[in-house]
Amino acid sequence: MGSFSCDLHIHSTLSPCGSLDMSPTQIVERAQQVGLNVIAVTDHNMAENSYYVCQAAEKYDLTVLCGMELQTIEEIHLLAIFDDFETAFDLQKHIYKLLPDVKNDANYFGDQVVVSTSDEILRCEERLLLNSVQISINDAVKWIKSHGGLAIPSHIDSPTFSILSQLGFISDDIAFDALEVRHMDRTKDLLPLIMLKYVPFVAFSDAHYLADIGKRRTLLNMNEATCQDIANALKILGREV
Repeated sequence: MGSFSCDLHIHSTLSPCGSLDMSPTQIVERAQQVGLNVIAVTDHNMAENSYYVCQAAEKYDLTVLCGMELQTIEEIHLLAIFDDFETAFDLQKHIYKLLPDVKNDANYFGDQVVVSTSDEILRCEERLLLNSVQISINDAVKWIKSHGGLAIPSHIDSPTFSILSQLGFISDDIAFDALEVRHMDRTKDLLPLIMLKYVPFVAFSDAHYLADIGKRRTLLNMNEATCQDIANALKILGREV
């Protein structure tokens, strides 16, 4: 068993709010530079670029998990993370059908591009990814968990697009693996709003720029960098409210 430095919330060029410097090769190189062992690529409502980040990481001692930052019908951001691209892509296909057919205005929101390991733009996503999809937080978590993934509400201490900003509390009837926060030193203020027990707080970078990768990270003790081992490590890290 070893200690793994994890940043499981990283955006790429496919997120309209992500810098065009966030190509697969540059994400991997930056993760290596800052000493990360495990990363997850979590673009808004889409997983496609994670395939190329996995390819870029093959020559490094770096585990890349595939997923997305899903925006539910309640306007809650939720990290959905999987061991393999195929499962993440299945979720992408499912979510894409539920995403409003609104064209992206790249001049206003930013480009949404799939980029290869040679930094070649393979395609531009025309549909705006910064929208809520027609799936509830409950149903999204059920899908993720039934497919062996990790379900982690994003930045719950954010005033927008967080489960606390949208619902005002976190009930104990949803099987979250952890709760992501931006400020670990303020978590005590959140406890009265959280009914879950034994679910830990974690911190990830939510990086949209290369310099931000690894600025927030969580250390987990585990045998392998798989979703199951991460889930087990999170249970050990868990806290009681």
